[in-house]
Amino acid sequence: MRGKGKKSLTIAAGLLLVVLLIAWSDFGEMVKLLSQTRLKYLALACLVSALETLLWSLRWQILLKQSNIYIPFKKVLEATLIGIFVNNVTPGARGGGEPVRMYLIKKRSESSYGKIFATIATDRMLDAIPIVVFTIIAFWYALDLGTHLVLVVLLISVIVLLSVILLSTLFSLNERLAMGLLMKTFRLIRRIFPKKFEDKEEKAEEIIKTHVMDFKKTFVMLSKNKLALLGSTTISFMIWISAVIRTYLVFLSLNYPIQLHKVLMVQMAGMAVGLISIIPGGIGITEAIFSALYLSLAIDKTLAVTATMVDRALSFWIPTLTGTLVAAHLGVKLTEES
Repeated sequence: MRGKGKKSLTIAAGLLLVVLLIAWSDFGEMVKLLSQTRLKYLALACLVSALETLLWSLRWQILLKQSNIYIPFKKVLEATLIGIFVNNVTPGARGGGEPVRMYLIKKRSESSYGKIFATIATDRMLDAIPIVVFTIIAFWYALDLGTHLVLVVLLISVIVLLSVILLSTLFSLNERLAMGLLMKTFRLIRRIFPKKFEDKEEKAEEIIKTHVMDFKKTFVMLSKNKLALLGSTTISFMIWISAVIRTYLVFLSLNYPIQLHKVLMVQMAGMAVGLISIIPGGIGITEAIFSALYLSLAIDKTLAVTATMVDRALSFWIPTLTGTLVAAHLGVKLTEES
């Protein structure tokens, strides 16, 4: 109950911050701005947002197929949506959705957890290449415009993301580190549930070692598959380009033809907010930082907050709701199958 209560409190704090941000930006002006929305651009932004999820699912399916894990695209999409939902309600690095994705695919295949998790780890790491490329471009534009706030947040974002990527790669390739981390996790769980896991450490170590070996073997195999990596990396670029286009279309729907490079700068600067936020999904904090970044680019405060709120509805709230509905539906099906 304490954990749930704490999470509820942080979410409430985030929602309060959203309300305060809306009040600060002038709610009446926001309503007026929204009443003049150009629906065709908003509809296109919705389609692009959906395309991002489809592309993500396709990229993961390619990696699964290359690992000889054959799952229908519909099932991969379901797992992706549920993973998005869990990630969006998880504080910090938002990694809670990855074990859920792994479990759902495991349920539909005879592959080991280690093998499946290797595809998920590779899937996450493939974002590194477009992130580096687009961040360099964003830095160049930020330096040219002399926007200090964007430069500072970009630097923080790069440090956080590179740290996550380096640590992920280190644990992926170093069997001893991975085993040590997993065994520490098991011992922590055993202390919490001593009766349930009594005298099971030796068996647990054997099972964990098998999965770690499967993980490392699959991860190395995927990293050497040039064709799969080329296709997956191309999709990664498409995903990030889609994110920029989505936000660009949101501004067009609000009758503001923003330059694409400004959207790119804000996207790259603000992408690590969710990784370091103690509030699930970065609720409130993300809206505040993105609005501040747009303000630093000489965009009116009402427009900056309104565009941020609409964009977050498309990129966060709607996918979260969709994932919730899919999880509820899949939960019924799983109950029927068991």
